[in-house]
Amino acid sequence: MRHKFCILLILSVFSLASVYAGDLDRVGTVSGVQLLIPVGARSIAMGGASTADVKGAEAMFWNPAGLAYSPRAEVVFNNMQYIADIDLNYLAITYNGKSIGSFGFDIKNLSFGEIEETTEEFQDGTGNTYSPTFVVVGFSYARLLTDRIAAGVMAKFIHEGVMETSASAFAFDLGVQYSFGKNLRLGVTMQNVGTKMQYDGRNLEEARPINGGSLIVDNGYYKGIALKSDIPSLFSFGLNYTVNVNEENNFMINGAFSNFNDASDQIFGGVEYGFKNLFFLRGGYNYEVQAGSDQIFGASFGAGLSYPVGGFNFALDYAWRQLTDYFDSNHIFTIKLAF
Repeated sequence: MRHKFCILLILSVFSLASVYAGDLDRVGTVSGVQLLIPVGARSIAMGGASTADVKGAEAMFWNPAGLAYSPRAEVVFNNMQYIADIDLNYLAITYNGKSIGSFGFDIKNLSFGEIEETTEEFQDGTGNTYSPTFVVVGFSYARLLTDRIAAGVMAKFIHEGVMETSASAFAFDLGVQYSFGKNLRLGVTMQNVGTKMQYDGRNLEEARPINGGSLIVDNGYYKGIALKSDIPSLFSFGLNYTVNVNEENNFMINGAFSNFNDASDQIFGGVEYGFKNLFFLRGGYNYEVQAGSDQIFGASFGAGLSYPVGGFNFALDYAWRQLTDYFDSNHIFTIKLAF
């Protein structure tokens, strides 16, 4: 009876979430969108619905409260083959100080490769190349407040640089996870609350003739002033329910809802099957509430292996995420070493 009630509760949250609306009028008006590119093959394979149950280094992206459940020390490397030949690389390191809490550091970098430079005068290329720099660096802290409540905070620095022009911002994430018992968990996060971004640099300067009455016309430099723009903030809450079939098999159901300041609200759902805590199969789905048939992402699938080796635990996770139009689907690999 309790199992049926928990499943009904999860379905009710999804039904209530669908009445909220994101702001589609602001689509394309924010900067720092690399903040929204997910990391962690396990969570991505479950459709991004891991707000309530994510733990360890991977939690620093999804819900910093989950960092409180990290092992003594953990190192995570993540690679995603994103879109348009862009690669995302992610490195995270955590340390659990027990009574004083858990600490984490992570860095996310987008690799664009070499791009040929073009100008108004040389539209077919100048012969030079450049590579943009998009980086997010974060520091996290989380602690168990009680045996049921974990809370975490993350401070991050966002930097975008294109040739000699760049923009930067600071932001914070706040998260809480609450356990109702062994089977049901709740997670809530507020992410990317911070300063605005404004591009500045030499590439905004342009040489133009100076207007005047003289027959001799000199060139002067004019500098464009870029507008300030928000970063993509969001509020998320999720539920997790775990069914322990027996000592060897368990089954997990995850659901989450996110409200964005610049896009459609999104609903996430995912499942995970685990065998002896060694082998895992996962699946999920991501649905944009106001987008209708214009969905960007869809289904996701993945698998994982976790195995103790000597004095540490090695884990390898893989995820495939569907892109519905224009680009190839994403492939994500995550390696974890826990000590």
